[in-house]
Amino acid sequence: MSRELTRIKLREVALSGSRPSLPETVNALAESMRESGLINPIIVRPAPVFDGTIMVKGHRVVAGNHRVAAARALGWEEIDAFVVDGDDKLAAELIEIDENLCRAELTAAQRAAAIKRRKEVWEAMHPNSGNSVPTIPDRGPGRPQEFASDTAAAAGITKRAINKHVARAEALGDDLEEVVGTSLDKGVELDALKSIPPEERRELIDRAKAGEQVSARRPEPAKADGYVTTLIDDFCRMAKNFTPEQVAESIASRPLNPDLYPYVEAIYIAFRAESRRSA
Repeated sequence: MSRELTRIKLREVALSGSRPSLPETVNALAESMRESGLINPIIVRPAPVFDGTIMVKGHRVVAGNHRVAAARALGWEEIDAFVVDGDDKLAAELIEIDENLCRAELTAAQRAAAIKRRKEVWEAMHPNSGNSVPTIPDRGPGRPQEFASDTAAAAGITKRAINKHVARAEALGDDLEEVVGTSLDKGVELDALKSIPPEERRELIDRAKAGEQVSARRPEPAKADGYVTTLIDDFCRMAKNFTPEQVAESIASRPLNPDLYPYVEAIYIAFRAESRRSA
């Protein structure tokens, strides 16, 4: 894909819709650009944009949303940009995905979705290359280019991490987008979630979207036993100060992982028995 460095008008630049600009990042960039200018030109592709209320020939950002926002905040009218071929949409999308993957603020679900999409784009651009992550060796003389190696280099993460992200995204499918920003949006939760039957997974995701602090992980029996023993001891020490009814009301008022119901029931029964003895 060819690139041409040129200077373009900021009023004729449309931001990419792939990710929102973060105010703190824009402010930091604006301060840097005020002192040192633009060190890395943005990347754009030709596209129709609105200049006021009129549609004109302009450019859409492929990489550099924050730099454009910072330049506008500084009152700049133009900015340096690499203009990529307008017809090569897949290559432009690949650049945009790579730009996003380098950002630390992506959640686990967002990163998995981005890497899955990158795999789809990469395979469309390299139909005759090796795409099997576990079996194809690193690129070298006479070796086919490999998706995992290419992505690891672009995103700055290991091939093993690429494997994990792809496995999560492919196993969860459309559910991946549903968990973004919820209590399930963590790597360990996504790994646990993909092993849960779809109907059970759906219920858990709906609760997470409603704001509940749920978990897809099953408590380990050994840890659960210790957890129960500790809480029983704590409840027994409080038996003289609280009634079983007060404890039951407190438990009912808090969201609870269904996997812990049997343990809480055991704790409550022990507490009630101790309360009777204390009385």
